Amino acid sequence: MWRFAEIKTLPDIVRYWADKRPDKIALIEISGQRSYAELHSRSSQIASRLIAAGVTLQAHVGFVGRNCFEFFEIWFAAGKAGCAFVPFNWRSAVEEMRGLIADATPPIMFVSAEFLPMLREVQARAAVPFEIVAFDPEMRGKDGLATWIGDTQDTDPGVKVADTDIALLSYTSGTTGQPKGVQSAHGAFNLSFLCGSLEPAMAWHDDDIMLMSMPNFHLAGSWVSIAALYHGAALSIIPSFEAAALLTALRRDRPSIVPIVPAAMQMLLNEPGVSAGDFISVRSMMYFGSPISPALLERALATFGCEFYQFYGATEAWFIAILPHVEHVAGAASRLTSCGRPLPLVSMKVVDLDGEEVPDGTIGELMVRTPMAFSGYWQRPAATAEVLREGWYRTGDMGRRDAGGFYYLVDRTKDMIITGGENVYSVEVEQALLMHPAIAMAAVIGLPDERWGEKVTAVVVPHEGAAVTEDELRQHCRLHLAGFKVPKTIYFEASLPVTPAGKIQKPALRARLRAEEKVP
Repeated sequence: MWRFAEIKTLPDIVRYWADKRPDKIALIEISGQRSYAELHSRSSQIASRLIAAGVTLQAHVGFVGRNCFEFFEIWFAAGKAGCAFVPFNWRSAVEEMRGLIADATPPIMFVSAEFLPMLREVQARAAVPFEIVAFDPEMRGKDGLATWIGDTQDTDPGVKVADTDIALLSYTSGTTGQPKGVQSAHGAFNLSFLCGSLEPAMAWHDDDIMLMSMPNFHLAGSWVSIAALYHGAALSIIPSFEAAALLTALRRDRPSIVPIVPAAMQMLLNEPGVSAGDFISVRSMMYFGSPISPALLERALATFGCEFYQFYGATEAWFIAILPHVEHVAGAASRLTSCGRPLPLVSMKVVDLDGEEVPDGTIGELMVRTPMAFSGYWQRPAATAEVLREGWYRTGDMGRRDAGGFYYLVDRTKDMIITGGENVYSVEVEQALLMHPAIAMAAVIGLPDERWGEKVTAVVVPHEGAAVTEDELRQHCRLHLAGFKVPKTIYFEASLPVTPAGKIQKPALRARLRAEEKVP
């Protein structure tokens, strides 16, 4: 439609390239490669088998696994079968996963072998039954997926898919701690490809290779990776971010584009043996989640030797703004704290409590109008109505705009903590802490951390006479939360600062702890 008129929905991507350049490499792992023709064939097999298994149109097809070939084979297969793909967070605890699957009600779950025990436990306790198909990237051709596919032919089922049909269901936590399913339509993806085609910083070259280390259940893992395939690029895939694994992929596959978070940059720079030569092929680094500090940027520029682009986005709105490379090297130092200016097709504004736009320099809530916006939260019309106002999406982020049109985030109304590129909502952690019988009150905040960007920090008030240790509380939290959500530091207090209405004063708490820990 934009670069490629034949591509109107996500399954058309693999159809197009399998027809135009069938032997071009689409996916690369340490174990081998997949051409576009092979990706098309395999996804058609899985799609046909889904239909034969009775999976109906617009059903949800679940996936739990790290980054691998199967992620894309099953995603394209789901689209070819007229279904929505649902990649769940593989870091979730059993109870979290049970809640997610109960909400999405997928009739079938494709699960990596390493997470099969957890999913079996979820399956045994599920109110609505679902089938599990296990795959094993180390036993391809001999795993449960191969048995399930059997002798199914690789004929594309050719199911008609509309641009308003849902292509991806992504779960994001809300301020209540209850995850919400963000529905993204095929048309939204196509418009994101148009947006990228209009932004010079997002231009693609014919020989581009993108390194995929970001989690596949994140915007930066799913949407960014599918954009590479839209442009006929190759993806160098590592299962999850590890500095050593990423360096190995850099040296082996020589990728030109690397999506990453600042905390991961720091880990790369600290990895033994890293040198500028490891990044000789890298043209640009796309980073997300938080601004980059001047000290980190100075080290990164010297070692990585590439261009840097910060992207600000939301699962509900795709990418919203970009801070270009020139602002990293020639702009004012204060500009590094900006999340940039709106991307093509995107409008932004800052509003007050009444929804009225405020003057430049005034702090308010950031609102976004974009054709890439989500199609609503799955089965949550009230929550959808709460964030969509007359075509504008309420980000929940507090910020301001300067006279140059650059936007700055100053706080998050949802009390979200970004640790190592992962979003953690304080309410989720507080609820887990309050489930412990010894805890009377709990407040969770993010404090600056050199390695993780922010660290999850809890302040708790035990019940009178109750005794509990920091380690005991961490173990308790691990029963209810993914590991990255477990507080790294826990303070015990006799009381917490509260307003006359009884609301915990987190700004005061945050300021005091920052002073005590001597962090900026």
